[in-house]
Amino acid sequence: MVGFKRIMIACLWAISILGCLRTRDVEPPDQQNSDWVSPVDYTTLLDNLKRSVSQLNVQNYLRCFRADGFVFVPSTPVFTGNELIWGDWSWQDEQTWFNNINENIGLSNGNSLQLQEVGLQSFAADSIRYVADYRLRMNHTDTSLTVEFAGQAEFLFQLNSYNEWEISKWVDFETKVDSSWSRLKLNYVQ
Repeated sequence: MVGFKRIMIACLWAISILGCLRTRDVEPPDQQNSDWVSPVDYTTLLDNLKRSVSQLNVQNYLRCFRADGFVFVPSTPVFTGNELIWGDWSWQDEQTWFNNINENIGLSNGNSLQLQEVGLQSFAADSIRYVADYRLRMNHTDTSLTVEFAGQAEFLFQLNSYNEWEISKWVDFETKVDSSWSRLKLNYVQ
């Protein structure tokens, strides 16, 4: 009888150990990041930015920007009277507004960003000044705000330590009253 108890204890012990060693099912890849393309040239960075806006993909959107020292300069009409909001705008603020627009968006599809290059200037091997007219469509439910935004963006692209391009500075210019990207950010920053 003692031998039988030992065998039973050994079997139960083995079953409990094997239970701990069971593998779990393979999880599908994170769909939010599955279409990110390493931005080894600035056009790929812009494609990533456009795709992240159309998909409302927060992770990919943020990957387009330099986390340390990111600078955003809003359009002058939006800056005026809102200096405290814009004074020390950072990568974290960029994350906050994009999360807020994501949570408050009316329709999740049909959003788009179009960029038409106006100017391109290389300062060094690791930095480019890019200027483009933009058209941004964000389908939201805020009736006090347009869904079509237009303006001009000046981006400073810089290479990071992985030799990938990212946006380190963004200056927004209003080309049509109350329809700049800055206006959209102002409405959803808090």
